[in-house]
Amino acid sequence: MSKSLVFITGGTGFIGAEVIPQALEAGYRVRLSIRKPEQQTIIEQRYPEYVSDIETVVIPDISEREPFETALKDVDYPALNGTEAILYAALKFPNIKTIVVTSSCIIKENSGEVFPVDVDVKISDPYSQDGQRLMYRISKFLAHQATRDFLEREKPAFKLLTTHPVFVIGRSRIQNSAEQVDLVNNMLWSTIQYGNPETPSLWVDVKDCAAAHVKAIECSAPSGTEFIHNGPDVSWNEIAEFGKQEYPQLAKLEPNWNGHNTGAETVNVKKYLGMEWRPWKPTMREVMEQQLSFQSQVPK
Repeated sequence: MSKSLVFITGGTGFIGAEVIPQALEAGYRVRLSIRKPEQQTIIEQRYPEYVSDIETVVIPDISEREPFETALKDVDYPALNGTEAILYAALKFPNIKTIVVTSSCIIKENSGEVFPVDVDVKISDPYSQDGQRLMYRISKFLAHQATRDFLEREKPAFKLLTTHPVFVIGRSRIQNSAEQVDLVNNMLWSTIQYGNPETPSLWVDVKDCAAAHVKAIECSAPSGTEFIHNGPDVSWNEIAEFGKQEYPQLAKLEPNWNGHNTGAETVNVKKYLGMEWRPWKPTMREVMEQQLSFQSQVPK
């Protein structure tokens, strides 16, 4: 019996790089979209034991529909971090059973409803941290709305599921230097070092996030189901105490934060995926140890 084929976009990114081995370990073959031909060598070096089960296809612009009409041939389960172009291309392939789309919890309220976003707002400084966050939220909101509209309008034969991770952290498969730290790991790393949390304490291990994506491929959830990925509850004060105990020479974050502690509802993850989240301390320890290892390589 041949293995089912999973098509993955974003496989060279932080989350996608973790989805790939978990899909392979679960017994799937994978086909990855890459933007540049030279990325194929990187992929093969990253997962040498699975080279025979990995294919790549070069797609420089994921907003164009036509390249995906070739890339999706013989695919059973696309797992996407992309655009509606892929969804419309998928309509031509009746063998596709399920599509899993990656969104973000940044557009979701704790109730599961979508935050209202003013997509026409004028951003005074698009290069500032606040400007970047707002543009990111708008882009995720528009992409999610396009997915919902597609589902309502086209009523595809395949099942369409959406994941909404909170802040994804953990040991990175793609980081090779201190400068390459991803945005969220860097946010945690910097906050423990310098204090002043600017976001709610909502975290999920990248390995759990990837596992939830793979489990969703053949789960029993009906089309349109959305999954919020949020690991064990932990406050900034608990993180501060962890930092003081394990990294006393580094941690400046104090356990006196009085901000609001926000939770995120994960009912569908528990109901349909049966997920058990990793404990938060080992995950944060992985982040800290990886960044410290790269810091030790920086010339003084």
